[in-house]
Amino acid sequence: MLFSCWILPILVYDKLGKNVFGGPTPTFPLGNIRDMKTVSKKNMKDDSSSSSTISHDIHSTVFPHFSRWQKSHGKVFIYWLGTEPFLYIAEPDFLKKMSSKVQGKFWGKPNVFKHDRKPMFGSGLVMVEGDDWVRHRHVISPAFSPPNMKAMVSLMVEPATKMLRRWTTLINSGKPEIDVERDISTMAGEIIARATFGLSCGNGSQVFEKLKAMQITLFNSNRYVGVPFSRWLFPEKILEAKKLGKEIDQLFMSVIEDHVGKKKKNKCLDEAYLVGYMMEGKRFSGR
Repeated sequence: MLFSCWILPILVYDKLGKNVFGGPTPTFPLGNIRDMKTVSKKNMKDDSSSSSTISHDIHSTVFPHFSRWQKSHGKVFIYWLGTEPFLYIAEPDFLKKMSSKVQGKFWGKPNVFKHDRKPMFGSGLVMVEGDDWVRHRHVISPAFSPPNMKAMVSLMVEPATKMLRRWTTLINSGKPEIDVERDISTMAGEIIARATFGLSCGNGSQVFEKLKAMQITLFNSNRYVGVPFSRWLFPEKILEAKKLGKEIDQLFMSVIEDHVGKKKKNKCLDEAYLVGYMMEGKRFSGR
């Protein structure tokens, strides 16, 4: 316990410093979480005192701590959540260089996401490392090729058009207020469901709703990400998230089985969608 929670983070901190990775100085056991909260509270007070001023700088508004650290430490730096270091990158050239070819498979993934956030991220591309990362990347890349993305544009345009028409109707009817956040979230969910699972797949919206529920559950269960043993403060939330994860896996399997069944019957899919492209990529990769 002493080694993993105290000595190992110090060794990692020293090694990162020797490799010229700077950043805000962490404190045990919260890392930079206290600084993040302090800056966020100060930013909220400043915003309330100058409510008449409209700012389009979303990054500084939502993540004031990152904006502040970026001014002090540049566009690439290390910050700490508890005893876990995270690399902040706001330099496109650096990111492109380090994620290209075989470089990407050598980047480690945070243990906090592998354990505390496993129900959300699973063992897919976001979390795997090494040769598994290369294999997942090989399978998923064709799905995001320009021709395939262009084929899915209509699936994205229709929900957005429907939302704008609804807003037009509300404005013309004299309704003074529109819940923009709720409507955009609903539209995004419909787009994700359509583009990922296809128009004819009713499970798509179910997956999206369960993912939202899981996100809220995990957030409520552990706001002190990376702090040792903090995940055990709300064990009932952890179990609830795992249950939602299993339900989502079952829905995904039903989508995949539906796709495989259609292909066996030599039937064309109704629409181009992400899961179909990924299944085709996996078939052609031979794995």
